[in-house]
Amino acid sequence: MRRSVIAFVAAGIVALSLITDAAASAAARSMASVQKSSTFVFDQIATHGPAGAADQYIQIKNLSQVPQDLGNFKVEFAPSRSQIFEVAAIPPGTILQPGQVYLMVNPLGYSGPTVDEYFTGFTLPERFSIALLSPSNVIVDSVSTIPTSPIPFGDPAPICKGPNAALIRRSNTGDNAVDFYCGPRVPGLPGPDA
Repeated sequence: MRRSVIAFVAAGIVALSLITDAAASAAARSMASVQKSSTFVFDQIATHGPAGAADQYIQIKNLSQVPQDLGNFKVEFAPSRSQIFEVAAIPPGTILQPGQVYLMVNPLGYSGPTVDEYFTGFTLPERFSIALLSPSNVIVDSVSTIPTSPIPFGDPAPICKGPNAALIRRSNTGDNAVDFYCGPRVPGLPGPDA
């Protein structure tokens, strides 16, 4: 009996340390992202489209005035405060010219123009948090429509409804409530200059 109690307590300590490590990792990642990006930003995000709930895309834009290497960056998705998953890794050597966009889509239902990459492992819900991380795991940009995200973002961006709506960046202040609005989907075309 005593051994089973000790084993139960030990299992609880291990589980708690795993949760604490995950939270610490998210916190460390958060602290590195206080600055707004001067290179890459999430330009547009659509959680549904004319072809249904899986007609989704995430678009990244080079907002700098020089070519930038997006290779080895990754996109992470947080469906809750305690979960963060990598959903896309940008191939090495992916160079974006000034103003150029990189289009990642859901392979289960996307219906727009030619894509650069497919994201995997999830269907993006209306309420989401995503982050773009550099090869050294520093958050370069993040977007969230939920106030309880483990990914930093300022105030939440609006939730876009309707089959032709997307979250579109209009500025780059570091506050999603200011930086994004709901507008018509235009995958593959850069949004307004940020």
